[in-house]
Amino acid sequence: MGGVMRYLPGEVVISPDADLPLLRTVHRAGHATPHQLYSSVYPHREKRLWDSLSWRINRLVKGKFLDRTPVPGLKGPVLSLGENGELYLQGRERFLVERAGRSRGSNRRHQIWHDVELFDIQLALRRADAVVLWESEPEVKAANDFTTDRYAKDYDAVVTFRSGNRCGKVALEYERTPKSSRQYERICYEIDHDNKLEAFLYLVPNCELHAFLLHALRNARRRIVVALASEFTQSPHTTLLIDARTRVQCRLKDCLTGAIR
Repeated sequence: MGGVMRYLPGEVVISPDADLPLLRTVHRAGHATPHQLYSSVYPHREKRLWDSLSWRINRLVKGKFLDRTPVPGLKGPVLSLGENGELYLQGRERFLVERAGRSRGSNRRHQIWHDVELFDIQLALRRADAVVLWESEPEVKAANDFTTDRYAKDYDAVVTFRSGNRCGKVALEYERTPKSSRQYERICYEIDHDNKLEAFLYLVPNCELHAFLLHALRNARRRIVVALASEFTQSPHTTLLIDARTRVQCRLKDCLTGAIR
């Protein structure tokens, strides 16, 4: 019995195989529902694993590794990284882990809805086999804050897409609500000076914001394309994207310059 490791009653012991992927997924998404977490971590598994996931989430919430917030209008509560989850991940991620920017402040409710809807977009694009690599906003921000290999701004995601026989790195922004004209002038300036990326994709939830963005981003010199999120996620390879500067229509593969080998 001397070699048996014992734990205190109620102590939460993190499994690197089962719990760590959950914490990482929630942190990179910012906010996620349990159903989204299930779809992300167990995309091809049996539904019987739902009970196991629910048990793990309850453990992690009780141990303050995850926070759980009820949000009216969303399916189920929303999960975000808790205080102990932040501390745990800080020694296990290749980039800086900070939870404060997404979990506090007066803008939190808007951020929750934005994050959950953006995670839905990611899941749909992965199911459509359009994504090679998804760099989350925390990863992008860490690169910008702590390395010399910077992007021009903290994009919602930097996605390596594949479509047909092409692939390429594209900045993705989910614009759920409009910004001011001055802010879009600054965004155009930043994007014009970003030499790391091939194109910049703005997804929007409705036609009014689609038209507004085409006007607000019209002075950009780089290729910024705009599309409805619902159409693009349903058919990323065939949906028509509109170039804000030229108003020319194109498809995803037209924004990608690399060849798939």
